[in-house]
Amino acid sequence: MNNKEKIFNISLDLFSKHGYDGVSMRQIAREVGIKESSIYNHYSSKQEILNSILEYYVREMVSDEIPLPQASRNLDKGFDFFYRAGCDAFLSKLRQEKMMKITRLLFIESYHNDDVKNFLKKSIIEEPINGWIVLFNMMKSKNLIRKDCDVVQLSQSFFYYGMFLLYEHFIINYPEDDEEFLEEFMLKTEKHAKTIFDSVKTED
Repeated sequence: MNNKEKIFNISLDLFSKHGYDGVSMRQIAREVGIKESSIYNHYSSKQEILNSILEYYVREMVSDEIPLPQASRNLDKGFDFFYRAGCDAFLSKLRQEKMMKITRLLFIESYHNDDVKNFLKKSIIEEPINGWIVLFNMMKSKNLIRKDCDVVQLSQSFFYYGMFLLYEHFIINYPEDDEEFLEEFMLKTEKHAKTIFDSVKTED
């Protein structure tokens, strides 16, 4: 691991424990084992370190994103298969220690860091909801759900429950066992998704 990677990992660990404002460049350098001035060979500022963490999160989350044609084929196999495939892809990323730390950092910093708040709003909430709108419209085209369904409301209801579970884990119940939470997350969100889908699906 080179120094830039060490700076990234140490910064993420410190930010997720103490908050962005609670960590200094001097502290990061001390934990990495280098002079403070050496950090600037890799990052121009603490803000740039934070930006690199946010960019990493997005890259990782979209790298295994299920393409629309594959999502369509998964739907043809049934809603349960479709949802589990998507949830498995999401949880495979969240199980990574770095991703868990970044997710907690996002929730913590969204209260008082405008950059993180805007990132959370756009990349973690708005874009996924827009993705679900596309998927629910696809379900309409396949005659899987009723034509009179409000896909925006459906997408928000679908998505926000999972967000609440993440908030509960990373803020309210912290610290608790991550792996146990992820198993419970799968079960709860799958049941929630099935309940919503059953309420709007077309008659067999």
